[in-house]
Amino acid sequence: MRLSSVLIIGLCLVTACAQSASGIALEPQARATALTQYDPETAFQPSNRVMEEVDEVLKRAAANNKLALIVMGANWCHDSRGFVQTLNNKRLGQVISDRYEVLLIDVGYLQRGRDVIDRFGMPVIYGTPTVLVIEPETELLINRDDMHRWRDAARIDVDEAISYLISMATPSARDEAAAARTEVSPALAALYAEIDVFERAQAARIYGGFARLAPMLAMDHKERPAHFNDEWNEVRDLRYAITGDLADLRAEARRRVEAGETDISLVYPAYPAFSWE
Repeated sequence: MRLSSVLIIGLCLVTACAQSASGIALEPQARATALTQYDPETAFQPSNRVMEEVDEVLKRAAANNKLALIVMGANWCHDSRGFVQTLNNKRLGQVISDRYEVLLIDVGYLQRGRDVIDRFGMPVIYGTPTVLVIEPETELLINRDDMHRWRDAARIDVDEAISYLISMATPSARDEAAAARTEVSPALAALYAEIDVFERAQAARIYGGFARLAPMLAMDHKERPAHFNDEWNEVRDLRYAITGDLADLRAEARRRVEAGETDISLVYPAYPAFSWE
């Protein structure tokens, strides 16, 4: 998630807006499938019925034997625009048409989206875009372990995106995601719960940072206070560090439990306080 060099307006939790070839605004269901008609500059638009639209995309995916692809981003965000541009690629569009129902959600000035991300078992969005691959019947988040890669979407080329979205739509990907959260021993489940508590505590700090940044994001970039970039980078550093640290903690927990260790004590990273805390 990189700030636009031209204009930073903000992230607003919303569904995508597209237009038909005739210029007539499409309804949510049509918007979610008209991939090649997204304008990268305007794809993420406000909505007052986001959770209903999530319900609708899950219902369509289940009815069509597909997965749901929910993209949480914003028009100001360079990487969100980059991801939308990638969606417009014809080869990727065919992959998505065959396997996914799509919903774009605008995440506002970083202050919205909590209800959506909470629904799928995550405490916070760690970047924009956040791309969720969801099994619609169970609402399983299939790409939980690496969904954060898309916060650098502008650097991901079409071939990589195609390979990723094909792999996420395989039965093995669904089975592995389900097993990772359900087929665990009581000892490992206890460690996972401990890690989840740590993650939620850091997520609360990130949301506090989002709340501080939001009004500055809403300003014209020439009017932002001098400390804006420093504070943005403080929050960004935590967002990027914690996702790798969480993966390492969960991998360590699995490894030590599988090795037969007992009374396992994990060492958690200590992140610096934000300058305003």
